[in-house]
Parts: sequence; structure tokens; C-alpha cells
Amino acid sequence: MSNLDFVSHYPQLFCGLIKNDWEDKTPNYNILGVPLDVSSSYRPGARFGPDKLRRILQSENFECVSEKGIDLTKYFRLKDWGNVGIINTDIEKSLRRVSEGVVDLISFQHPFLLLGGDHSITIGVGNAFEKANIPVHTIYIDAHLDLYDEVNESRFSHACSLKRLSELEIFDGATILGYRDFLKEQVDYAKKKNMLLYSTSSLHHQTSLYDFGTSLIRKLEKKKQHFHISIDLDVLDPSFAPGVGNPVACGLSSRELISLLSGIFNGLPSEKKFSWDIVEYNPLFDTSDITAFFVIKLLIELLGEQLKFV
Repeated sequence: MSNLDFVSHYPQLFCGLIKNDWEDKTPNYNILGVPLDVSSSYRPGARFGPDKLRRILQSENFECVSEKGIDLTKYFRLKDWGNVGIINTDIEKSLRRVSEGVVDLISFQHPFLLLGGDHSITIGVGNAFEKANIPVHTIYIDAHLDLYDEVNESRFSHACSLKRLSELEIFDGATILGYRDFLKEQVDYAKKKNMLLYSTSSLHHQTSLYDFGTSLIRKLEKKKQHFHISIDLDVLDPSFAPGVGNPVACGLSSRELISLLSGIFNGLPSEKKFSWDIVEYNPLFDTSDITAFFVIKLLIELLGEQLKFV
């Protein structure tokens, strides 16, 4: 029995990337929802994120063509595995289920995306790579450093995610992008663990975030391990993403984040194994679905940058 039997299986259109005539073909891309927000420290509601995004993705409001003119339906055979069966009274057991599902996704040898949920889900991702004994370098895109050891008497809070990842045997460094709400002690810890730090201010001083993302990854290209790219939507300014759990003013614009991530995927060599997650989308605070529409745009544009991987 697959660990992915913990999730619910139901068909999704997912913006045209899931079709009935693909049933007899092997998927080349996998998506898994993780409706977990037990550890949210300010505004809970991210557990509703994965299904809200799916509902909008089933509409006919979007063409599945990137701005570069790439028709994604010609290249991607996407499998949506539904949601991990979260136990809202037990975060440790829930994270174990996330880990078990991700172990299966790793075994498929194809790129995969997790839709959160708060940032604690990335702890489960890290634990899966620990089980698989695969070294991972994490690209951590977040307004916060998430390096608290404990929050509200929990070591599995979303504010502890990167700290827990940094304690794993498979942890092979992290690059943190877009932080602007932090403690000095957290910066000191990150430097001690040889993490690369780029604040929101330093990103705003870049002439081109696309070129910056490409050159950054090429500097890391000598690393032979898996890359996991974790995108917390609160890296955006709240004017572009009101629907997040812990908004912080003076963040990136939606266009800046897409440019940065497009550059990162451009820099990744075609043979590089990678995975990614999008976390902290909170539909309860998403005025007029502004944040959801951005996530869908992000998916379309970044999948367009990933043709070399499928």
C-alpha cells in the first residue's frame, strides 16, 4: 500500500493540466495538498488554501499558456493526489503523514509541488528526504527566518520550520531570500550554519531579479544534491498578497517574485532534481481572491520555466 493512500483521490481539471486521456500515461509532474495550519501563530486559515486554489483552477477563467507563449498542456501530464489526511489535534502525526506521502513522491523521480498549509509542512518535506537519505539544499523564500527553537510550547510551529530543517543530517545549507522580520540571534544562527542571507532590501537593490536568481543558482550549481524551493507568500507585500497568515509590509511585488523564481528555475541545470512548495495562502483573509489569482499566475509562469525538467 502506498503512503499516498492517506490522501483523497478525486479528479481535478487544474487549469487544463489534468485530462481523462492521460489516465493510461505516466504522470510527469505531481501535486499534493497539505491542509495543515495547526501551528499558525497569528491568523489561522491556511488549511483551506489547497482546496480554494483547486476550485478556482477548475474555472474557465485562465488559459494554460505562459507569457512566453508556452502551452503547458502540450508538455505536462499532471497528477493531483488530493490532500494529506491531516489530524488537526496532532501536528507530529500530521507531519509524519506529510513525510510518508513525500517519500512516495520522491520515489517517482519527477518534479513535485506541495500546496500548503502553513510553513510547518516543510518540516515534513525535510523529514521525507531524511528518510530517503538525500542531501537537500533549501531555497527559503520568506519574510521571516523561521529559526525560533520553540513557539507557544511547540517545536513544530511554522516559525520553527527552518530551524528544524537545519538540524537534519541531510541538511546541506539554505539560501534565504526576502526576509525582513527577524531577530539578531536568528541572523547569527543562520550565519553559523553557513546559510546565505538576502534581505528584501538587498533584493530591491538588484538591477534584475531574474538575472540575480539565475546567477545565484549557478553559484550553487556545484552542489550535487536535491534542491527544495519553499515559497512563503508573505514574502510579498500585503498589497499584492493580503491572504496570508503573517503579513509584513514592504515586501516584494508579484512581478518581482515571479522574476526572481523564473531566474532560479532558469539557472537550475536540466539534470538537477528539485521540488517546491507554496505555503501560507490563507483564503479567509484574501480580499477578492487577489492572492489566489497570483498563485495561479505563479504556477502557470513557473511551469513554463520548467519544460527542461519533464
